[in-house]
Amino acid sequence: MREVDLPIDRSKHAIYTKNAKKCVQKLLRRTCDAQTASALWEKIQLQYAKYLEDAPALGGVKITASIYDSILIFAWYAVAPDKLPLEDIQQDVFDCFMGGFNALGKVFNLNRKPDNRLANRIFMRANDMRVKEIERFPASFRMGFYDYDSAEGIVRYSFTQCPNAEFARRHHMERVLPVMCNCDHLAMRKLHAVLIREGTCLTSNCCDYCIVGDRHPLAGAYDLVRDENGLLLSVKKEAKP
Repeated sequence: MREVDLPIDRSKHAIYTKNAKKCVQKLLRRTCDAQTASALWEKIQLQYAKYLEDAPALGGVKITASIYDSILIFAWYAVAPDKLPLEDIQQDVFDCFMGGFNALGKVFNLNRKPDNRLANRIFMRANDMRVKEIERFPASFRMGFYDYDSAEGIVRYSFTQCPNAEFARRHHMERVLPVMCNCDHLAMRKLHAVLIREGTCLTSNCCDYCIVGDRHPLAGAYDLVRDENGLLLSVKKEAKP
């Protein structure tokens, strides 16, 4: 089915990106023949449209992919009869959502002060965008705080609301959401950095981000562990006696 023919209210919602379409079709081809994959793809498209019937209107946010591409992944999981283990599709989803970091990692290194300061400016602009957006789109990403320690090269910020987490709760797909959330850790590794995150909007009252270069002392102070849903979380190491 052509995207233009999908029964979606375009005044409220956006369509998934070409990258997300390519990702899901690739996943289908890994488990079934071309004819079956084509039939399942149309069912996934219709499930996507159905999900949008009761979803908040977020088609006007500047980065729609962070919301609508996720919904397509949820639709794939709901429809596909042969579900690949989520850990096996992590790289596919990362390449879809954040594949640009592969190239950025060849240029940026957050252990270097100039790169660290530039990353701060980029993160800060993204924060300012979200703060303005929430006024028009109350169901979008809601920022908690933003802080930059220029002396130590530490970026800290948080979200107190995530539309992807809210979607997962509404549709009882809490175990699927981590395949999106964990992309943040993979993206920071590409930049020679470490994301320290002790909770998300799904597991606590906020999704907290602490980003440092991978040679920073804080980077070695935490272990990265998976919870029962496969979500990667940072756990502070116990001090040795």
